[in-house]
Amino acid sequence: MKINKKGDKLLSIYWFAILVIVATGVVIMVNVYYGSPYDVRQVESGILANHVANCIYFGGEVNPSLISSNGIFKEDFRDHFMNYCTLNFSVEGEFTQIPYYLEINFFKGIDSPTSVFNISEGNQNLKSDCGVDVQDKSKLSKCTSNSFFMKLNSNDVYFVKILAVVSKVNENTN
Repeated sequence: MKINKKGDKLLSIYWFAILVIVATGVVIMVNVYYGSPYDVRQVESGILANHVANCIYFGGEVNPSLISSNGIFKEDFRDHFMNYCTLNFSVEGEFTQIPYYLEINFFKGIDSPTSVFNISEGNQNLKSDCGVDVQDKSKLSKCTSNSFFMKLNSNDVYFVKILAVVSKVNENTN
């Protein structure tokens, strides 16, 4: 019996070519799928707003550090808000700006035009990105508004508005 060595060599070259084509296709598909970063800023700002809401009012109970027993807001809560709500906006780097901004306003009832107590933390320049109507919003900060009613033991009701803004443009966009 005669073995056809020329055919085996030719078949080996084709198998090698097919393996290279399949491997290249897999690499290209993985690169296309995972190549662009995920923009999670909107989700992150929503989580931040919900965390602050839970810090202020959780399970129908007002944070005891926020309001005194006679219904007066404590300035100490505003001064140490980041510690009370276990938040940390510090960023590494000498020239890096804080990529977060939080604003909480407390209104006596829903119809009140002015807030009776407010808290703001972070980079106030990010607030200007909220409500801007431009075509390409990928380079703007992402804003989330959250609001709820807060009932005290004295039957006073406050309307609480939370604005959470997350920038992190360099980390989330190309």
